[in-house]
Order: sequence, then C-alpha cells, then structure tokens
Amino acid sequence: MLTAAQASPASADAGRYALVIGNSAYGDKPLKNPANDARDVALALANLGFEVQLKTDVGLRAMEEAIRDFGLKLKRGGVGLFYYAGHGVQVQGLNYLVPIGARMGSESDAKYECVDAGRVLGKMEDAGNELNIVILDACRNNPFTRAFRSVDQGLARMDAPTGSLVAYATAPNSVASDGSGKNGLYTKYLLDNLATPGIPIEEVFKRVRIGVMMETGKKQVPWESSSLAGYFYLAGGQPQGTAAYAASQVNAAQIAQQQRQQEQRLKEYLAGLEAEKRQVEQEKADLVRLRQQLDADEARKLKEAQAPQEARLKEQLAILETERKKLERERAELAAARAKAEQAQKAAQAQLEKQAAAQVGKVQVASVGPGVVVPSAPAPQVSVSAPAQSAVAKPARADDRAAVLQRLAGTWRLETDTGLPLPMLALKPGGDTLYGTLEGDPRVVNRMSLTGLAMEDGNLHVRMSVQPLRGNAVDLNDPRRFLREVLRGQQRDVVLECVGYLRAAENGDIPIFCERVDDGRPQDQRRRVAGRMVRAW
Repeated sequence: MLTAAQASPASADAGRYALVIGNSAYGDKPLKNPANDARDVALALANLGFEVQLKTDVGLRAMEEAIRDFGLKLKRGGVGLFYYAGHGVQVQGLNYLVPIGARMGSESDAKYECVDAGRVLGKMEDAGNELNIVILDACRNNPFTRAFRSVDQGLARMDAPTGSLVAYATAPNSVASDGSGKNGLYTKYLLDNLATPGIPIEEVFKRVRIGVMMETGKKQVPWESSSLAGYFYLAGGQPQGTAAYAASQVNAAQIAQQQRQQEQRLKEYLAGLEAEKRQVEQEKADLVRLRQQLDADEARKLKEAQAPQEARLKEQLAILETERKKLERERAELAAARAKAEQAQKAAQAQLEKQAAAQVGKVQVASVGPGVVVPSAPAPQVSVSAPAQSAVAKPARADDRAAVLQRLAGTWRLETDTGLPLPMLALKPGGDTLYGTLEGDPRVVNRMSLTGLAMEDGNLHVRMSVQPLRGNAVDLNDPRRFLREVLRGQQRDVVLECVGYLRAAENGDIPIFCERVDDGRPQDQRRRVAGRMVRAW
C-alpha cells in the first residue's frame, strides 16, 4: 500500500483511492514494461495524495479480490482511479484484462480465465462516489489470435458512466506500442503530465495524446470517453472536494461543448486516416492490375514465340502416331503369322510322332503347347514352347510359366541311384520357349541326342535317343551293361525318357525317374530308375 508523504490540497475534503495493476510475466508472451509502468504510476499517484493499492504479475483470483476491495473503499466517497497495464483482449465486443497464468485455448475461455473490464466500471458506478477515472494501457497485440475465431485487435470502446472518464492507450480496435524504454509509450507521456499542476484531467490526457501522436507519426492515437461535467485537477490548482466540485457544474455546458468539439476533431482525424488507408489500398489494387496486365502481355508474347515450335511438335506427334498405328498393324500380322506357324508346327509334330510310333512302336510322351520338332538327323538342340491348358490341371499363368522357365535356366547334371552315367543337360529359356543341349563326356554325348523336351502338368520330360550300332540288343534294366554295350558300339537304337518332378524339388535338386520307352513293354512292366537333376552351374 502506497500513501502520500504529504497530502496535496486536492485531497483536503475527499478521499482519493487508486488500484494499480501491471502484468508482465506471461508464460509464452511476456511483456517488457507493464510491471515497471504500474510501479511508476503508483508512486506518482501516491505523491498526488492517492491511497494506492499496487499489484504486479497477479493471477485471476488476486485481481478479483483487489477489484472487490477497491469497490468497497470507493463507497466512502471521493475520487477513484483504476490503472491497468498488460495484455487485454476484445472478444465479441467485450474487453477482458488477462491475468498471469490464464489458459486461453479458445475465445470462450476469456469469460472464465480473464477479468471483464466492464466489471471494474460496474464496481465504480455501484460505489456512488463523486468521480472515477479508468486508464487502460492494454491495447497491445492479442497473444491468443490463433486460438480465437472472431477476435478483433485492440479494445472495444466502452461508454463512461456518469461522472467518470475512461482513457485508452490508443483508439478503439487499434494496437498500442509496448515501448522500447523502461515504460510503455503511453504511460511514459502519462507520467510526464500526471503531476502538472493547474490543468484539468482532460488537458492531462490531451497532452498525452499529442506526445504519443508526435512520436508515432500519428500511428497511435490515445482515446478517452468522458461523462465529467466539471473540472478535476490531479495536481491541484483549483479547490477540490465535494463542495468545490459541485460549484464547477456551472461550466458543464461549456465543458460538454469542448468535449464534443474534441471528439469531432478526433473523428475527422480518424476519417482522414481512413481516407488515406483507402487511397493506399486503391493504389495497391492499381499496381496489382498493372502487374496482371504486364504478366498477360508477357504470356501472350511467349505464346506467340512458341507457336512455331508447338506446330512442329504437333506435326512430329502426328508422324509418330502414324508410325505407331503401322507398327500395331505389323504386330497383329506377326501374331497371326505366328499362330498359323504354331498350328502348322503342331500338325507336323503330330505327324512325326505318328510316323515314329508306326516305325519303332514307341509310346508318345505327352507334351504341352506346340510340339517339339524332331529332326531326321541328330540335333544338338531342341526347344519347348509355352505349355497349353491341360484337361486336368488349370492353365498356368504367364508370369508363373516364365518364372519356372527362368528357374530351370543353367546346366544340370543327371544322376541315377544305379550309377548310370548320363550327359549333362544345358537349359536356356527364350521368351516362352525352353531350349536344351547335351553336354559332358564326349563318349556319351556323341552317341546320344536330345530328341524331346516338354513341360506337362508342371513336370519336365526329357527324351534322349542312343544312335543305332551293330550288336545284340541289351535290356535297359541292366544300366551298366547297357552303357558298356553302347560305348562298344554293340547296341541298337533305344529311347530313354527322364521325368523331372519340379514340384518335389528340395534344396535346388529335382527328383527324376528314367525308363526305356521304345521296347513296347506296358508302362507297369517298365523298370524305372530313380535319380536327380543337380545344378552344375
């Protein structure tokens, strides 16, 4: 609590009470000067005879308690002065003073987390004292704009109750500067004029307004709303008190006229500012239109410059489109020719198999897709086309078939459990066709040829023919004797078929069964030799 060391003549017959609040220590949006402003204003008011209650960096409950105590003191009569410096916000036309620690998640939180400035005016009006002054240096940038949907900058105008004056650091809906020195800009000029003797309160605020406008280049215009009907001198110069104040009522009409003139001048000034603003906006719009026109001209010139190039590109695209259609026709013709060739190949294969069966009485090996053409002379390489649909199995997808053929690519060593030496089989996919050749020991390879290579129901069928030589026939059921006789040139032509079971592959090895298929024996009487296909490289 601050009190004057020596009462001024202005407080001789009436009390003077002041509540001064300054909030600076906001968590996310601290302010530099409000706490300093409050302390300096409190000291100045104490020197002018006010009984001062000073509060700095206070929360909601402390502010509410201080305002309640302030209202009780004013019931004693006299003069009341409320000063606030800190964050203030306007929400839906109402002004709120922001305490320290306010949690403002949305604009609806203002009425629960902040102090309604109208409540202060209400407390003063309810007290029924002679004169009240409210000074709000709280028009700084709203720190909660992002959380609010319809918040305006600055504070809204409040009508002063009878016998009171409300002063703002700047005009309604405008933002005030926090200042770069010890005090805020508005409070700095308030302190310069507050203790000037011999001038009424309206003149004090007029001088404050002139100083702020000059320093900011008229960007900040302090504002007052007053319903005073007499003269009041903060620093003396005229007798104060209830009787003296009543005597000054004779000049009420003159004062009211002066106030109206002052407000009119301010309105004209604000209207001038608004006109300047509209002019600047018009000039800005003209510049934007000029820029758009220049951009349009540049775009037109660029389009004209690019027109020949675009014409050439269109011509080239037309040529490419013609070529594409031509290639599509040729591709269709090639596909038709290929289908026709495949049909002819199937017919030829069927004929060859029929002839071979009639000549040697051998059983045909079921093949999938276009047949393998077996040449009259021994051929080093045969191929198998993509498998066709089986009457039992579902047709293989193209990507599955390609993957199987790709896994078979490489050189395989054919091994049997009986130790029968067989040549190595080199497989190479080409599109949807599998090509094969025999490799290995020349003594074996030169006497044998690959005559059949087919895929059926996911199994690989390999047929190999031993060229006919002089000598007695040897049964394949004795593989070692058969091979010896082959190498000695004493064995007639025989046909071996080895079937690789791809689905039973384990650790990369493919199980196989080999049997002789040209001796006319029923299938259930043939001896099958087990073995495996082992990848050589």
